[in-house]
Amino acid sequence: MKIIEIHGLNRHFQSGDERFHALKEIDLEVEKGECVILRGVSGSGKTTLLSIVAGLDHPSSGEILVEGERLAKLPDRHLSRFRGRHIGMIFQHYNLMEHLSARDNVAVPLIPQGLKMPELKEKVDRAMEAANIAHKAEMSAGRLSGGEKQRVAIARALAADPEIILCDEPTANLDRANARRFLEILAKLHAMGKTILIATHDPIFEELPFEARVVEMENGTIVAGSKSGSR
Repeated sequence: MKIIEIHGLNRHFQSGDERFHALKEIDLEVEKGECVILRGVSGSGKTTLLSIVAGLDHPSSGEILVEGERLAKLPDRHLSRFRGRHIGMIFQHYNLMEHLSARDNVAVPLIPQGLKMPELKEKVDRAMEAANIAHKAEMSAGRLSGGEKQRVAIARALAADPEIILCDEPTANLDRANARRFLEILAKLHAMGKTILIATHDPIFEELPFEARVVEMENGTIVAGSKSGSR
C-alpha cells in the first residue's frame, strides 16, 4: 500500500528576477512501513521535499498525496489537523522549549486534540518509554544533553502515534555514540510499522540494522536509488 505518492513535483522560489528551482520533476512513491533515506549534500533539495511531505510548504506544480490526501488542496486548518494526527517530525535542532520539562515538551503537540488528562498522560508516557527518555521526564529541556534532547524530540514525534515519521538531518548534532542510539530507536519504530523518511548526508545510516531504500538527490532532482542496511 502506497502511503506517499509524489508525481511531477516542482518547487521554485522567486527573488526579484531570479528564480531558484529547489525541486525539479520529483517522482517518488513510498510504501506503508518503508524506510526511505533521502541522501545528498546540503542544497540538494532533501529538506524542501520533507517540508512538502509534511505540508509545511506547497509545491509550485505537480501532485503529492499522503495517505490519499492531496495536501496542497487542504485548507490550513484541516492541513494542521491532518499533520498533527498522521505525521511526526524530528528536526536537526530539536525545536524544544527549554524552560519546559521533557514531559511537557512531549505533551505540547497533543494539546490541540483536547484529550482528557489521563489519556494525554498515557500517550506521553508511552512515547517517552519508546524513546528511552522516561527517566528524564521531569527535567527541564535546557538541562538535557544533546542526545537526551534528541530522544525527547523523538518522543514528541511519537506522542500522537502517527503513521509517518519525518527526520531532517537527525544526527547532525549528535556524537557517534548517540547517533548509534538513534539508529536503535529507528529500528524500534520500523518494527512498529512506522513509515520513515530521513533527510541526511551522514554515512552512519549505512549501518541501519534493517533494510532501507536510499534515494540519492542532487540539485533538486532524484538521481539514483539503492538499498542500505541489513534485514
